[in-house]
Amino acid sequence: MSTDLLDLIDNDIRRRILSILSIRPSYTFELARSLGSSQQLIAKHIKLLEDSGLVFKVGKIESDEGPPRILYKADHPLLSLLQFIESISVFDKEEEETESLEGNLQELIVQLKEIDGRIRLLEGNLKELISAKQRVLLAINGLLTDTDTSLFYRMITEAFENDNFDLFFKEINKHTLE
Repeated sequence: MSTDLLDLIDNDIRRRILSILSIRPSYTFELARSLGSSQQLIAKHIKLLEDSGLVFKVGKIESDEGPPRILYKADHPLLSLLQFIESISVFDKEEEETESLEGNLQELIVQLKEIDGRIRLLEGNLKELISAKQRVLLAINGLLTDTDTSLFYRMITEAFENDNFDLFFKEINKHTLE
């Protein structure tokens, strides 16, 4: 992964856009409303994400009320990698300063191989879990066809943050009965 790409995802708004677009395709106005930002700002971030290959156009919604709305979607394999990168801490400075590795070169290489093997196993498990989570979110979203993407994203985010899905179910029931 290039430094440019890492710089690109080192932005809260772009990461939040990617999170929304990993759940379901959306257009700039919907994203702006969901994130509390201007359409122009979201459009600039979308352009950067699209140029980098993190998002792509998946369609267009024609509207009598204005210009067509372009739908964007996140690139799932690349997004899974980004979610993994964001979820790990490469170095713990306190641990790094207090722990000194000892041993000869062969022992250190053996340790390194063992660590690398464990990392690959964890990466594989994480990728499977992220894919499963995305499939479940897409399935839930598919059942809620009348629910706005930004509303769905806000409700599901709050449910995860508060570890309380009761409010999510109440809100979904309220919005599906309207």
